[in-house]
Amino acid sequence: MRCYINVVYLSFVLKFNFIGGVYVSLEEMRMKAVVYYGAKDIRLEDVDVPKIKEGEILIKMRACGVCATDIKTFLKGHPLIKPPNVLGHEVVGDVIDVGSNVTKFRRGDHVVVAPYVPCNACYFCRRKAYTLCDYLFREGLVPGGFAEIIKVPASIVEKGTIKIPHHIPYETATLTEPLACCIHGIEKCKVRSDDSVAIIGDGPIGLLYLQLIRSMGANKVFICGHHEYRLKIAEDLGADITINSGMENPIKRVMELTENRGTDITIVCAGSLLAAEQGIRMTRKGGITILFGGFPSGSVLEVDPNIIHYSELIVTGSFGFSPDNFRKAFRLIKSGKINAGKIITHKVSLDEILNVIDLLASRKCLKAVIIA
Repeated sequence: MRCYINVVYLSFVLKFNFIGGVYVSLEEMRMKAVVYYGAKDIRLEDVDVPKIKEGEILIKMRACGVCATDIKTFLKGHPLIKPPNVLGHEVVGDVIDVGSNVTKFRRGDHVVVAPYVPCNACYFCRRKAYTLCDYLFREGLVPGGFAEIIKVPASIVEKGTIKIPHHIPYETATLTEPLACCIHGIEKCKVRSDDSVAIIGDGPIGLLYLQLIRSMGANKVFICGHHEYRLKIAEDLGADITINSGMENPIKRVMELTENRGTDITIVCAGSLLAAEQGIRMTRKGGITILFGGFPSGSVLEVDPNIIHYSELIVTGSFGFSPDNFRKAFRLIKSGKINAGKIITHKVSLDEILNVIDLLASRKCLKAVIIA
């Protein structure tokens, strides 16, 4: 590797990074990345730093959240993720290089990056159903965030990258993407001040929904889960009632708490058929059940359709987020209304990722963030 000393300022700005007391060409740098080769096969490797083109930016990863989707992909694979690849889509970092025609960002900016953006041209985008975009993953953040340096495609630079103030911790900003998904889900129902809301699932998504719903002024919020330490965090974050569904029947308990009526809104964050059935059954007549968590391929939900028909239930799915959801999520984080410290329980380096995946898979860790 060649070193460059005494380079002119323009060359430094365009081509070089300051490493170890010398100026090094970005094109000649190598970096660490966690490379996914298939189910239960990820490896920490030295790879080339990606090269950027017009409209793209290069960022130094400072924090990247580890999501349930990352865990499921590691354990079982994913039909949309072809190995070898780099996972990680809750990305925050520093801009270290910009392509031609990039005017919104410059080197040194702190940014949070969306993993995808809609095309704005297909049938669904023209109807503002951006999460259903036919080309949502055509140009995503791939390779992803479990790497020291990440290339951001031009479309995401333009529509899915937000500059963040330097006083906001990198790890806090990683919650922008999952919170954006929660905002998209909650837009499907109008939370009122006299509403009762049940959340099934005591993981990071359930706890983000809890804070979001609390900020919207719901009257009562119940959260159901299996893990006492997570339910205790839910209490700290404002849950009125926590229900350990491994120790009591959550449907029966919710009915007792709502004068046998059921909740106005139920959000199923767990990707479990039992949780989905419980969510539908604990929702009142005319209420809304939101299925947020993804289910294993081929899953079949067996629910008597008369429950939905005669009770006029609304059962809807919720997937992903729109660029507007992403911006709203960051504004909410910036306002300080989301307690990240209660949710992010582990911060680890890239070379510790296997250990933290084991912790997350065993449910001994609530939320982990890779820090670089």
